[in-house]
Amino acid sequence: MFGIDGAEFLIILVLAALLLGPKSVAQALHGLRTLLAAFRNWSARLRAETLSDSAGLTEQDIKNLQMLRDFDLSKYSPKQMVREAVQEELNEWMKQARSSSPASDAGTAAGSNPPVSGEQSAPDGGK
Repeated sequence: MFGIDGAEFLIILVLAALLLGPKSVAQALHGLRTLLAAFRNWSARLRAETLSDSAGLTEQDIKNLQMLRDFDLSKYSPKQMVREAVQEELNEWMKQARSSSPASDAGTAAGSNPPVSGEQSAPDGGK
């Protein structure tokens, strides 16, 4: 609050009480109480006006509010959502690989198997 901490604020209050005297401090506290009561009244009126304005909601607004009230975030797991998205993407890659693999299937059907990792194909046919 205004760049002062609690200890500095307490010192300012003590000095103000000493300078003003007991009668003035009592008047200041009474003024503060009146100010706080006026603020509470203003806040209550503002809340009442806001509620009366919200009473004129349209049917669509009420449906939207009911949908939000019924919306349950516990049904949605971020972990599950990511898992499903990755699985869908992998399925798409697999479909694409299958659709482009007839040319590579013809090569494997002819007997030219690609070397398995770690194996080296011998230039003389493995003899």
